[in-house]
Amino acid sequence: MSKKMETNEKILKAAAHIINTDGVCSLTLEAVAKNAGVSKGGLLYHFPSKDALLEGMVDYLLQGFVDEAESTVNEDLCEKGKWTRAYTTLTFNQLDSEIDMNTAFLAAIATNPELLKPMAKYLHELHSHIENDHIDPIVSTVVRLAVDGMYFNQLYGMNLQEDTRKEVLKYLISLTKEDIK
Repeated sequence: MSKKMETNEKILKAAAHIINTDGVCSLTLEAVAKNAGVSKGGLLYHFPSKDALLEGMVDYLLQGFVDEAESTVNEDLCEKGKWTRAYTTLTFNQLDSEIDMNTAFLAAIATNPELLKPMAKYLHELHSHIENDHIDPIVSTVVRLAVDGMYFNQLYGMNLQEDTRKEVLKYLISLTKEDIK
């Protein structure tokens, strides 16, 4: 990872931390710079405005998810259900690794709904892959909706016990490999 990318990530995570601990109204460029350990000028070099910072959070989440989804799909040897499996697995994993960024994103879109447009565009494309995943489209849609429910459950702090969560993931993945009528 380049130095610029490392700094971007550090700034975005600092912004997410502020949103999660103090609320989105406390998100100022000064607070983010201080929390990230960079000068305000350094922050402005990477993100010239608060809107650019919020857009950066969306891009960070989306690009990471897009890259991982494509990689996971390309590595999956079973053609049938691979987009649904990738979406399921990555969403469950993201809940473990990027929960702060995701909850911050949820708060940020409340202040600027325009931030949803790039995410909605990508998710529409991804859902098209899922619905045409060589498995029953109703099954793939039910799996996707269950995964989305798990995602929002976690964001709202309604966590399942770890063993239950693992069993739910295992069950959802099994649905992508069976012929269910």
